[in-house]
Amino acid sequence: MKRVLIIFAAIVAIAMAPTAAARAAESDGTASTVNITVVMPDVSAPAQSAPPVSPLYPNSVDEIRENGERRIIKVYELSEGENPENIPRGSFERGGWRYELADVAKSETALTDARNHVETVEVKTAAKDMDAILSLLAPTLDYESDDGYAGTLALDITTIKTESAGTKSSVYTVSATREYPRLSAADTSLIPKTITDDGRTLTLASVDWQIGNTVAVDYEPLAEYYTAVAAYTGTASKTSVTGYVTTAEYSGTVAKVSQGRTVYTAVFIGSEITPERARLDFAEPTPEAPEIPAASTPEPTSRLEEAPSANPWDLALPVALAALFAGVAAGYFLKIKSNRKDDANETH
Repeated sequence: MKRVLIIFAAIVAIAMAPTAAARAAESDGTASTVNITVVMPDVSAPAQSAPPVSPLYPNSVDEIRENGERRIIKVYELSEGENPENIPRGSFERGGWRYELADVAKSETALTDARNHVETVEVKTAAKDMDAILSLLAPTLDYESDDGYAGTLALDITTIKTESAGTKSSVYTVSATREYPRLSAADTSLIPKTITDDGRTLTLASVDWQIGNTVAVDYEPLAEYYTAVAAYTGTASKTSVTGYVTTAEYSGTVAKVSQGRTVYTAVFIGSEITPERARLDFAEPTPEAPEIPAASTPEPTSRLEEAPSANPWDLALPVALAALFAGVAAGYFLKIKSNRKDDANETH
């Protein structure tokens, strides 16, 4: 029993030693330790906020079911500035099926702008002959404009018009003949010097004398009368057409093809979700969420953290109780062991 008391006293002394030291430190006026922590932001490399990602939505979504298989086709029409990397490619579930991305195809669309057009052509002919004019006009005309419109136009016969290309004036000589019979002498004074023919005035140019009959006088043949054949000449002018100009219209539809938007087609293949697959999917670990970068640089802050000073009295009581319990337990077990030893000696 004395051994038990000695052990218990030693344990209590050890437990109370920190308490005594703490009281001695307080009586000596020793200050308790205070920890100060200052947190300053790292201004050497300011964080940059990530640009917002514009969501891309499909223009159409089609679900195809063939021979027990299912596919979902999503069509995206991207305009300039949109990034195809932002097209959703992750798997998803719908109606008891799980869909995985199989392929993404790219294609270009074309924009067609059509309009009616009338083209007028012009041909020149020497005569106003419709057969000759039609031989110069083709039934169709291939058309292409400077701004990219092209097409085939057809001749409209009802629009054919022929007009004179121009006129010119020319001077020419006209002539007329007059006969004056039974003149008494071959004298030009007996003949008119000018005449009017078809509205034009002609001047005497020459005379051809002819003897109408002869008689014998003193055995000499004499002209009984004369016939004058007079030639008159003059000038006249006329206006003639230099040629003809024919215009005709060709009409039809012309179109311009330009590049449109870029089309991406995402094909997802479906697989039916069975109970076993559902359990496997449930057992799969959830992937860790990606770290989200800081939106902006935090404002500089300072924080003073004071480590709470340990109060020795707060620790002394639990330590003393633990030591007391250990000492009593040890004394109890030693007492039992001693009693058993005494009983064994008495028996012998």
